[in-house]
Amino acid sequence: MTNPDNAAPALSDEHTRLLLQLTGRSDLANALCWIAERRPVAGGMTNTLLTALVSAADRGLPSADAALRVAARSALRSTLDTSADLVSTDSIVPPHRYQRALADIAERTPTGSLADINAQAVGAAQAENPLVIEALGLVAGLTWRDLRDRSETRGVPLPSKPTGPWKSSQIVSVFAIVDEVVTGQVRPQLVEAVAARPLELLLGSSTCSWSDIEALRTGGVSYGTLLAQRDVGSAWSAHRNRTNNEISRLMVLRLLEALKTAGVTYWSTEGDSPVPRTFLSSKAVRQGETPGQLSAVTRSADGSPRYAVLVSVARDGGTARKTAATFLKLPDLLALPGLVLLVGTGWADRGESDKLVRAFSGRVYTEHSLPALAAMAADLSWPADTMTILYADQEQ
Repeated sequence: MTNPDNAAPALSDEHTRLLLQLTGRSDLANALCWIAERRPVAGGMTNTLLTALVSAADRGLPSADAALRVAARSALRSTLDTSADLVSTDSIVPPHRYQRALADIAERTPTGSLADINAQAVGAAQAENPLVIEALGLVAGLTWRDLRDRSETRGVPLPSKPTGPWKSSQIVSVFAIVDEVVTGQVRPQLVEAVAARPLELLLGSSTCSWSDIEALRTGGVSYGTLLAQRDVGSAWSAHRNRTNNEISRLMVLRLLEALKTAGVTYWSTEGDSPVPRTFLSSKAVRQGETPGQLSAVTRSADGSPRYAVLVSVARDGGTARKTAATFLKLPDLLALPGLVLLVGTGWADRGESDKLVRAFSGRVYTEHSLPALAAMAADLSWPADTMTILYADQEQ
């Protein structure tokens, strides 16, 4: 016989009623199997259902883990593809400015051509045009960070910003780095590898010189070269890397709008009255460092801290995996219950996402379930049919 003292504690009446109601089953075991088999659930996979399934899984009920996995993957199916939109496009340097920067260098050479470029001409041009060094680095396929790192290894630290101020020794260092790439003097670090150089130089003539750069500057490059460059470097990848934080900021603003609509007051690093992250930490973190994804702390009716809200955007599974590893440590470190907003296509099919749902007791949301997050923050109980996560997404 089974020892009743060792039996798992029973699921609460509230959670049992919810599971039976949403599945239309007559007993709990059948209800859990129904969800695990991906059968239709009334109202879809809501966070209320997730909370009930977390409770069932914590009690070790048969089929509860499988049911939770199915529900979590449906509820976390964010449709925001961060590759489809661009932000901060006003920060993009237009082509004519790069063209002007290279012309400023050429005008200061003895022949008025980049074929006779030297460090002195670069320094004189940079003094008049703060984009010169950046443009010169891009000629060699090197970002500002690349230039700084390579110069640092040569014992010549560069200014914190490409605008300077510049010393002559720093200009000489940068020019030497770029010149080695352009003239083909760089050597690969791995046997049978090829040292990284710009596509137009790597596939160009066997002779490498600044005359090739001058020909490209004055004669232009083909549209095919541009397409080949996109193929090896992908369109907009560098810009997206620079503006990742802006996408997160825009999602935080959407979150704050949902909280306002639900009548929830908060402190946040964004919005009309932003506070320092250290202030949020003082309200929400019991110990350890403040997670960078801590974006808001909601307040109860009496003004006291209520929930810590964390926001993360992940297009790919690798980013989701790394962020999840951080988030899974937080329940023990936070002084408040956590609400997690996961946005991006990288989350739904990760095993770590299932663990997050369990670690945060079902309080995990996407951009589609922001009304449900705001309702939770307002300590309201919303009917399942007000949620916007649809069970049909599960089959996709």
